[in-house]
Amino acid sequence: MYKRWVAMVLFVSVLVAGCGGASPGRDPSGSTPPASSDQTAPGQQPDPGSGAGEPGGATETTDPAAPGNPGGPADPGNTENPGDSGDEQSPTDPALPAVTWKPSGIGYPLVPSDPSVDRKVAMLTFDDGPSAYTPAVLDALKEAGVKAVFFITGYGAAQYPDLVKRIHDEGHVLGIHTMTHPNMTQLSREEQIEEIQPLIDLITEVTGERPSYFRPPFGAYNDELLATLDELGLEAINWSNGSLDWEGVVDGYKDPNQVVADVLDQLHPGAVILAHDTMKHTAEAVPMIIEALRAEGYDFVVLP
Repeated sequence: MYKRWVAMVLFVSVLVAGCGGASPGRDPSGSTPPASSDQTAPGQQPDPGSGAGEPGGATETTDPAAPGNPGGPADPGNTENPGDSGDEQSPTDPALPAVTWKPSGIGYPLVPSDPSVDRKVAMLTFDDGPSAYTPAVLDALKEAGVKAVFFITGYGAAQYPDLVKRIHDEGHVLGIHTMTHPNMTQLSREEQIEEIQPLIDLITEVTGERPSYFRPPFGAYNDELLATLDELGLEAINWSNGSLDWEGVVDGYKDPNQVVADVLDQLHPGAVILAHDTMKHTAEAVPMIIEALRAEGYDFVVLP
């Protein structure tokens, strides 16, 4: 079944050549930040002060909290990484449930399941892969003891099926970023399901666990898409800190130090950081981002 699925998606990937970082003809961003209206053109640049992250987003449903808003509780800042698993056990009562972290809304910063927790955390998320650069990203995360969330595409999974399994086996969270990276607000319900269901089936087959999270391409969502996600048992996850790893790219590359600087410039407690594991400079920036955030007292968590 898996081989038949991969063969089908390989055919699809030919049709969508140029999408995401896996193909050369497309804007390297791969996705975009939450915007105020689904009439926004996918190529429109966001307000550089928003912290949202990527070119063009479209959102019919408006989030009252602007991405990058430094609001929200602080998170684990232990530099020895006890919170890197995404859970945190009470030091005084082992019987208490572990603390988990999730955004309080689409595009919002992370908040803890226990409101009394007051520590600094951030979450690394990667879109558009897997790709030839995903192994370097995984190596850097493993070396640092950090877990992340990978929102995979159908064309990426078709080209690098073994990496889907590796992402799971190394303890990261797999989410869905659609088969072909369309603006989902422009599709019918049936077309939306066609973009999502094959990846639900793939992730379930590879990991034995049904995926729970979905990142809309371009950050674009509306009430119709949210209804489809609810029907499929998925939760939309956007971002509150964009790495801008797609801006200023020349011949497929930019200074990874600039990626780090852009993340730090937008940093806030509970930051959901958007990056792409389809770019060489992003893979090079990952260990530097981790080091820089830990120096600021941040720890890393993932979705439960």
